Amino acid sequence: MRAPLSLLGLAAALALMVVFTGSGERAPITASAAVAAVPAEADAPVGTLVLQRCGICHGLDTLSHNPQDAAGWSRTVTAMQQLGAQVNPQERDALIAYLARHFGPH
Repeated sequence: MRAPLSLLGLAAALALMVVFTGSGERAPITASAAVAAVPAEADAPVGTLVLQRCGICHGLDTLSHNPQDAAGWSRTVTAMQQLGAQVNPQERDALIAYLARHFGPH
């Protein structure tokens, strides 16, 4: 029962962060050729996916304290997959684009 409440709390924190920082208004960071760009309109479901895939082990502070561009997040996602993160190949590009857009260097 505690895990669903934790995820709900992370989702609420992410939503508040997006609202108060204006993150949803930033132009998307252009991803490298190896990483497909995902439009900002797709952010809400991908934000939930970030919480589901990354929030199991990490809080939002971990993401915000380690800003990276798309190439950096690609390496990080690969490393997390090697450690057991359950990221489907279909989700990978969307996760990386989202992380670069919201947790990239500013």
